[in-house]
Amino acid sequence: MYRARFTLFLVLAACSRSPRDGAVADPPAGLAERQPAASAASAPPAPAPCVDDGWTTYAHDAARTSATGGCLVPPLRPSWSFAPRWVKGTPSHAARAIAAGNDVYVTGGIGPTPTIWRLDGATGAIAWTYITMADATRDQWPTLAGPRLFLVDDGVYSVDSATGHGHRGELDAWGESLVDGDRMLAENTRYWDGYGLYLSAFDSEAKLLWRKDYDALVHFFSAPDVGGLALDGDVLVHSAQHGALHSTALTALDRVSGERLWKIAVSPQSSPSIADGRTYEIERWPGEHADRLVARGLKDGAVAWSHEVVGARGPAPLLAAGRVFVHSREGVQGFERATGESAWSAPLERTADAVQSATTLAAATGSGSLVVVSGHTVHLLRIDDGSETWAGDVGRKAKRVEAPVIAGGNLYLLADGAILRFEGERPR
Repeated sequence: MYRARFTLFLVLAACSRSPRDGAVADPPAGLAERQPAASAASAPPAPAPCVDDGWTTYAHDAARTSATGGCLVPPLRPSWSFAPRWVKGTPSHAARAIAAGNDVYVTGGIGPTPTIWRLDGATGAIAWTYITMADATRDQWPTLAGPRLFLVDDGVYSVDSATGHGHRGELDAWGESLVDGDRMLAENTRYWDGYGLYLSAFDSEAKLLWRKDYDALVHFFSAPDVGGLALDGDVLVHSAQHGALHSTALTALDRVSGERLWKIAVSPQSSPSIADGRTYEIERWPGEHADRLVARGLKDGAVAWSHEVVGARGPAPLLAAGRVFVHSREGVQGFERATGESAWSAPLERTADAVQSATTLAAATGSGSLVVVSGHTVHLLRIDDGSETWAGDVGRKAKRVEAPVIAGGNLYLLADGAILRFEGERPR
């Protein structure tokens, strides 16, 4: 089995003097690779054809599976890094990236202002920059749907993905977003000067269609960043984590009308994910003192099975190869989706913040690969048995490494305010 461990000496260099000057990202400074003498010269054969379906929203898709049909074949080699710098020296940062085709869309902030950059995937060159002119970014994930790019970060924004021209639909909103057909669905998890907490549907121009689960009882309230939403067909699942407010619950609604289908009085502790007619999330049940990974029927919310887990709050559970995976303080844990039986575990501790936006798992089912970020190290495991095929350190001084995205056979990561791109081997 191929296994290599190396340290990447990456310089998170400034990409440009101004985010509008179209400069190319500086290349990484190099790497030192160490390979055990007895290791094989090739990666395990791909168990399925590679399908480059892009990574166009939080957790890859509207169902929040965190799994692409593409391939990621080691060894991975650094290609470019993008760390925005503003001409006036304003502290700026990149936070999240999605990718489709040869385009990479990065969100972050110029100072506190939420900003979007479109980059060339091959070089990291800036194609355009969209500055929202708002003043309080929370590092939200964008969503790409054909010609439109959406962001819910101190406002609801609709941006032309080709030109970077866009507008704001409303102010003071922060949360997850997803797109189905001609509508964008979004939550607001912070009540400052705009609307209260809510779940809403918008058209492609960010005009409001409906608003549900509205709660404006506590002004200047920020909900814990562990809820979210997922969609399967016409069923929208909302993990509404609003702290002590009465609106905290797990809810399913009709995505067209907003009509409530069912509601469960639990305290959601993660964004949900959906597959095989079930929804999966981390929950805290009334009267209990431990979190659970719970599988529920999508039609009625009935519990199919559950397991206690420790320290797995935040991201949506990953769904791939008939299994559900969570990353906890105890490591990566995989369970059979049908029965809830344990499949395998790997002692790679989750070190990222316990929030939904800070993902640490991503799957490439075409190559049977599972990416795990732990500390400053990136691990590639086999989905079928959890064995490690490759690992690499993103610089030992890196303090915040998270948000893995797989697209076009490449891996994108956030590392201390910069987006890093690593090229995988081309599948044979």
